[in-house]
Amino acid sequence: MRTSLGSRLVAEFTNVAPHVPREAVDAARTLAAKSQVDVVVAMGGGSAIGVGKGIVLGEGNSLIAIPTTYAGSEMTPVVGITDRAAGQKRVQRDPAVLPKLVIYDPEVTLDLSPELTASTAMNALAHCVEACYARDVNPVVPPVALEGIRLIAQSLPRCVADGDDIDAREELLRGAYLAGFSIANATMALHHGLCHVLGGRTGVAHGVLNAIMLPHVMRFNASAAPEAMAAIADAMGAGPHPTLPQRGRDIPHAAVPQWGGERPPPDAAAGAAAALVASLPVPGRLRDAGVREAVLDSVAVEAAGNSTIQANPRPVSEADVRELLRAAW
Repeated sequence: MRTSLGSRLVAEFTNVAPHVPREAVDAARTLAAKSQVDVVVAMGGGSAIGVGKGIVLGEGNSLIAIPTTYAGSEMTPVVGITDRAAGQKRVQRDPAVLPKLVIYDPEVTLDLSPELTASTAMNALAHCVEACYARDVNPVVPPVALEGIRLIAQSLPRCVADGDDIDAREELLRGAYLAGFSIANATMALHHGLCHVLGGRTGVAHGVLNAIMLPHVMRFNASAAPEAMAAIADAMGAGPHPTLPQRGRDIPHAAVPQWGGERPPPDAAAGAAAALVASLPVPGRLRDAGVREAVLDSVAVEAAGNSTIQANPRPVSEADVRELLRAAW
């Protein structure tokens, strides 16, 4: 980037941290204003791109994103900034933070560790899953999300096994792109809302929390979205192939497949996700990621009132959240 931009590069900011701390955003905005920056180029994972979004938020600058992980932030108008003192992550949507240009280059992901490859790709997978059963979802979104699931499920194990597999890296980037597009055009629900609260409270990386919580949330939602879960299971290779697509009964107007005969059981998708997580170099439980048991109750109380969680297709109570956290811990 330095070579390409030459004299047009007027400042660099490298003090990036997980969950985009408010202090980092404030420092980066001050540097950008002092340097009279017109365009922000964010190269890195979701945290780096999140800082870039924080700079342009309300300032009118343009953002260019070059993702080096599979978090998908480059495709969404969503920015989450963490108040470390309060232990809260505030998430908002604003079209102004959507990058004007995204450059995908699988070569810049070749050095990504197996651990970061796995955790950020599970974040992408979670984007696809929630987009499949989101409330009032646009009918073009579930088919895109299902293709993203298929690509991620097929390419992620290959990338973890051989980080130099450029074809697998490219396929995983394609899946992450589709995942970002999907969640950008769908309403987030229980999974992302819970991971945002957990991340703000504990500081555990968002991708790690996604990997741990996703199977549990999918199992919780299975009864409320059976057709979507059957389609997800099939995309992950865990069920029989569906009959011709029809309108989904549990997702109005959504183009998800219907099963004419035998279909995967309601928890097949959650089982497939759990099996995938178990095969990856990521923590399997919240305790393994350093989450203390003492914070679970306060997380449950905060999460139960979260507007994102209340958009879940199955109603969620504080007791439900507490049970989910205990099961994941």
